[in-house]
Amino acid sequence: MKIRKKITLWISGAALLSTIVFSSIIFWELTEEPFKLIDKEIQHMATTLAERIRDARSSLEKLNLNGMPYDPDHYWIMVKDDQGQILYQSKLTEYANLLIPNEKPRYLIEKHIPRSKIWLKQDSKDDVLFRVIVVCEQVRGHSIEIRIAKPIEDLEEELIDLGIDIGVSLCLCALGIFILSYALAGRILRPISKIINQSKEISEKSLDKRIPLGKTRDELYELSVALNKMFDRIQHSFNRQKEFIGNASHELKSPVTLLMLAQEDMLMSEELSPLAEESLVKQLETSRRMSHLVKNLLDLSRLEQQDILYIDQVDLAALVERVLDDYADVIAEKQICIQNQMNHPCPVIGDPEKLFRLFVNLIDNAIRYNLPAEGIIKIRLERSKTEVCIEILNSGFEIPEQDISRLFEQFYRVEKSRSQALGGSGLGLAIAQKIVNLHNGRIDISNGPDQMIQTTVCLPRNS
Repeated sequence: MKIRKKITLWISGAALLSTIVFSSIIFWELTEEPFKLIDKEIQHMATTLAERIRDARSSLEKLNLNGMPYDPDHYWIMVKDDQGQILYQSKLTEYANLLIPNEKPRYLIEKHIPRSKIWLKQDSKDDVLFRVIVVCEQVRGHSIEIRIAKPIEDLEEELIDLGIDIGVSLCLCALGIFILSYALAGRILRPISKIINQSKEISEKSLDKRIPLGKTRDELYELSVALNKMFDRIQHSFNRQKEFIGNASHELKSPVTLLMLAQEDMLMSEELSPLAEESLVKQLETSRRMSHLVKNLLDLSRLEQQDILYIDQVDLAALVERVLDDYADVIAEKQICIQNQMNHPCPVIGDPEKLFRLFVNLIDNAIRYNLPAEGIIKIRLERSKTEVCIEILNSGFEIPEQDISRLFEQFYRVEKSRSQALGGSGLGLAIAQKIVNLHNGRIDISNGPDQMIQTTVCLPRNS
């Protein structure tokens, strides 16, 4: 997950949590206040009713309810003495029983009362919510229980609507907070994105560039300073390596070339004895292997130091045909049968020079390690929407399974004595793998069918 998303989630989560807590407190206060007023109203009715019962001459006398604070017919009222005798009950008691087994001083209870019998602002299911208060008083030495309930279905509906409104507001608030948090996270990370883009522009060809330092000496300023110091060290090391490669190229290639020219001149002399001529031929072969090794080392060093591709459209079929033409004399000398099935153009996007070197190494390898007589090299092509795969199969000795995974290691050779006899340096496949990796492709070598060694190179059509 990207840092911008993490910051967005943290900011929006913290803000949303605070909003939910604040809204819950407000909602709780808004719901508690009406119940306090209703309880106060019911308690006042109960106190007044108890006084009227005390004023009555006997428990059988009809209560005088004139002057009550509220109309008793709008309440569910039931008064009982300690013997369970009902002293008074309102009209609403005919429609619902609001008694519960476990006595509580205050409770809510919902009852089904058809609106055809009485209208109490029922909901769509004809359910009515009552707020009930139980009050115990002493009258003429006896304990009485006054149970008064008020229908509050309209209050319940208002509270439900309030809860829905708060829920919708929270959803809209969450969306707004997420959008604002995402924008704020982008603003916070904008300097970091600028540093990243400026860092990407710095390559081996522009190591002199540096990240501009901001005016505020904050953490981003310190990050820019640290990166600039790191680029200074990289530039210094890179320059030293370039100097080493140039010096090594001059110091190694030139003496080896001069040595080879001197040996070739000496071989042209007619005064050489057969023994001296044989010795010079061996020395010349050794010098050629040394020259080949130096060239591979320098090529590998350049590939490791430079990861820039000079992109152009390359026809792999024409490129492979060009490599085969360059090796035509060697192929004819070794009597190798070439079966090139790349008959149609195969355009890809890549570095022409590096791809040419790739197939030079692979085809040279296929020729070098082919069968000593009547060898075969097959070149096949497979296409897909995203990549092209070229298979190079050569007849040869089977590669041991334990060696297959190490073929691309530098200087690794399956049969060291045979590789040295054939002039191999153990760097060709390492160079090939580096070129394929630079093109975001993949390369694989395995034992194919019919005692063939199969090398598969897959390259994306758009590198």
